[in-house]
Amino acid sequence: MVSLEWYRTFKAVYKHKNYSRAAKELFMSQPAVSNQISMLEAAVGHKLFYRKSKGVEPTENAKFLNNLIIDALDKLEAVEAFYNKRAAKESQFFSLGMSPHAYHALFSGKLPSIGQHISFQFEESSQGLFELVNERKLDYAIVDKEVNTFDTLTAPIFQTSMCVVAHPNVDLQSVAQPIAQHNFAEIEAWLENQVWFSHSATNHYIKLFWLHCFNKRRPRIFTNYTIPNSFLMLNELCQTPGVAIALEHEINHFVEASKLQQVWAPENAPEVRYFLIAHKKKQAHFDAILTGLTQ
Repeated sequence: MVSLEWYRTFKAVYKHKNYSRAAKELFMSQPAVSNQISMLEAAVGHKLFYRKSKGVEPTENAKFLNNLIIDALDKLEAVEAFYNKRAAKESQFFSLGMSPHAYHALFSGKLPSIGQHISFQFEESSQGLFELVNERKLDYAIVDKEVNTFDTLTAPIFQTSMCVVAHPNVDLQSVAQPIAQHNFAEIEAWLENQVWFSHSATNHYIKLFWLHCFNKRRPRIFTNYTIPNSFLMLNELCQTPGVAIALEHEINHFVEASKLQQVWAPENAPEVRYFLIAHKKKQAHFDAILTGLTQ
């Protein structure tokens, strides 16, 4: 039985009328092309090409054979191209882990720019996400701290600042002037008398904000409501008067919808950086995913 590859080689030689150009198209050597044409000629029992000073000339038998096979070959190549394209798309499937609030803030409504086949996994802890990546249970993860290990790829993707945010009904009149005058003592006094929300039992954001903005390690405040998810915390703050420390990129759509109001965003507010991490064996696709995330 004649090999399909011989017909494919025949088609390329017939099109280019040159063994070298046919070999280049097929990613083959010129002797391999010549050998396959010789085997096809032996199989069909006819000479198919005459050599000329610059290339080859098809015989009448070659023209007849081309008419017989060209439609079938074109259809087969179209099917092959379709499945290659489909396989390429399917190979882009990957799993991506992050905290729920990072998803809401960074990716909601932007999925097509990242990829076509993504499985998301939520995990609040950056350490937990790192362990999942390190154990190859996740392809990629977005964490809020840089990871420096031999087996881990790390790249910064986003940076945002902390700020004070409040329910729309919280009266800011008494704190507006201290903020304008950079009167930190009065600002702190006002904050200490508010109803407080936090997304962490350790009040990490509150303590970090106080350290940067007031140069104090221990805020004199009592957290009234601890909701261990910043997005859900902000949703609740939309309905219950109070204040919280949140990241600017998390509150933007709440503020734009007039569901929350930004109270104070000082220049020396602490910043949080987000990083994309992956196991080093994902190096081949890491840059492509990084580009999709940072566009």
